[in-house]
Amino acid sequence: MSIIAVSGEGELVQKLINDYVEDDTGLSIDVTIFPYANLYERVSSVLTTGGTGYDAILMDDTWFPKFATYLDPLPQWLPDGLPKDQLIDTTVDIATWPTPGAPPVPSAEGMDETVRGQVVVGNTQMFVYNTSSYEQVGEQEPETLDDMYRAGQAIDEQVDGTSGYVIRGQRGNPANTNFMSLGWSLAGDMFDDDWRYQWNNSSGTEAVSFFVEDLKSISPEGVGSFNSDQVLTRIGNGSAAQGLAWPAAASTLLSDDVEESGNLQFIPIPEGDRQAPMQGNWMLTINSSVADTRKENAGKAIQSIISKEAQNRYVELGGVPFRHDTFKDNMDAQPWFEALYESLQNAKPRPRTPLWNEIDVTQGQYLNSALTGEIGPSQLLREVESEVESILENANYYE
Repeated sequence: MSIIAVSGEGELVQKLINDYVEDDTGLSIDVTIFPYANLYERVSSVLTTGGTGYDAILMDDTWFPKFATYLDPLPQWLPDGLPKDQLIDTTVDIATWPTPGAPPVPSAEGMDETVRGQVVVGNTQMFVYNTSSYEQVGEQEPETLDDMYRAGQAIDEQVDGTSGYVIRGQRGNPANTNFMSLGWSLAGDMFDDDWRYQWNNSSGTEAVSFFVEDLKSISPEGVGSFNSDQVLTRIGNGSAAQGLAWPAAASTLLSDDVEESGNLQFIPIPEGDRQAPMQGNWMLTINSSVADTRKENAGKAIQSIISKEAQNRYVELGGVPFRHDTFKDNMDAQPWFEALYESLQNAKPRPRTPLWNEIDVTQGQYLNSALTGEIGPSQLLREVESEVESILENANYYE
């Protein structure tokens, strides 16, 4: 059977297949790896044209709403069914279409909620802070956003050469990805049940102001151009004391060659009115266009990949788990597993619409403009509401 996957996460899945899954299933499994941007183009081409070149697809969760109708219901192809008692609820919901509890979208009209994939990378945002910097200003581990900001201000003022925070503010997706957990935490859901934008209000203004004014004031100069590499560099060398981190960043920051690795602590994101880390999972799905015999093999492979035995091996290979028992049996495998486990259970997916990528970039462009001083929080929210609702209206979301 054949799987198409992304470089990085896909190569770990390939190692797991080579080390365990092929022997367990008796299948010969070919994994084709593409870079992220090329993978999206390839997946879109295959699925939307009824292509049969790949039986299973390793898919970013943000792509899932766009392609869900081209994917087969998964449980019917799993020989032993979906092990829901051991799967963290958020990892099942994000691979269900239409998404449970989410506003309905036109492309899913008349469809019953059906699991059409399974998360195999339990990616979720966490928070990292420098314990040495905190100790120097007499602060304890932050539980709330207020705690985090207060400590950041003190560090910014009192610790030479160290900024109190670091924003990932590059225009578009990076800025919005860095902001969303704050928006959810301080202002609630981005959309109401009718897909009307809900952040153009006092709570939304508070969230944006906290990001583009308060956190910017204790971040290094030039964060409007910062992407992940710049954030990791500054946290790693101690020139910034805290920020958001994904599992891949956690692994990088704890490398032996990172100057501050021994002082870095990973915890769930401090909360505002609620805790709302962003979910960013990769899931395996089955191509609806392939023959049933190929779907059976794909289901057998996915069943093996998500099994307890395979997942214990996956952790040894450096994988990011998604099962309760895998976390509990391997909590000491990574210093950040405890924070990830808690975060994954409270995580929020990005709004479940095929239009998310366009909405994401739009809001991220305005956040960047606010970070660089071109517009203020209130204007940002007015502009975002207008443009985002125009995108949705053009797609018949308000009929």
